[in-house]
Amino acid sequence: MNVFVGIDIAAKTFDLVIRKNGRSYKVEQFKQTPQGHAKAVKRLQAQAPSLIVMEATGIYYFDLAVALVKAELPVAVINPKSFHHFATLKLTGSKTDGIDSALLAEYGERMEPRLWTPPSENHLGLRDIGRQINRLTATRTQAKNRLHALQAKQATMPMLIEDEQDGIDTLNERIERLTQAALALIAESETLSLHLNNMCAAKGVGRATALIVLAELCVLPKDLKAP
Repeated sequence: MNVFVGIDIAAKTFDLVIRKNGRSYKVEQFKQTPQGHAKAVKRLQAQAPSLIVMEATGIYYFDLAVALVKAELPVAVINPKSFHHFATLKLTGSKTDGIDSALLAEYGERMEPRLWTPPSENHLGLRDIGRQINRLTATRTQAKNRLHALQAKQATMPMLIEDEQDGIDTLNERIERLTQAALALIAESETLSLHLNNMCAAKGVGRATALIVLAELCVLPKDLKAP
């Protein structure tokens, strides 16, 4: 029995519809969290689908697609424009819950899109490091603002200023350690190294900004086109 699955992605949840023998079953909803992804993986492993189809919707599809591939499930990530054309032909004007995920399952059955290949572990690691640097940088900015406020008050105890500065110094050390780790990953790839050098050559773009941007862009498909 061929089983096809459509997954309609949103920011906080995703809808899943299983299609068997030309019939789409009731929509199931999961949370866009690691726990929600794990529940969906378990559900789909029990179905042994021929193909799971989802759209390349912003950044929201990515972690789920990676989780499914790591579970050795067949995943196709399609261009939203292609699916829009298919849906326009199929829809009769009605719009009910789960219709997009059901249509995605039917798209997989009829159009047979190619399987999605996730980025390399190197690229995924770079993305994760970049995001951690971004989080720590935001935390450091907050700490600097607190330090400025403490220094603006004449009655502030010196110990509080020293404590806040110690926290900033620790954040600086963590950011630098992660930056060096990211640069080491980039150095392993001639393509990534070239991209980083080109971005840093642009006026107004520093190494820190270029690294964060590259960490996000490196996981995008090489053949990705605008929808």
